[in-house]
Amino acid sequence: MPSLRELRLRKMWSQRDLAQEASVTQKTIISLELGRTEPHLKTMRKLATALGVEPLEVDEFQKAIAEKVLLGGS
Repeated sequence: MPSLRELRLRKMWSQRDLAQEASVTQKTIISLELGRTEPHLKTMRKLATALGVEPLEVDEFQKAIAEKVLLGGS
């Protein structure tokens, strides 16, 4: 399963490009790609939409969603 970074690079976008397309900050993209933060559901949807994929098609997002389900939405 491709990572956020892999999907971004397939479109030949910089982190800034993706941030603009998804209406999030570049800092958000950097933090997610480095694994420093866990994405919020709203952010996952924005980024997935910008990349033209479903949230569950992004490695980091699938893991975050699975954790939320296992922890009962916490």
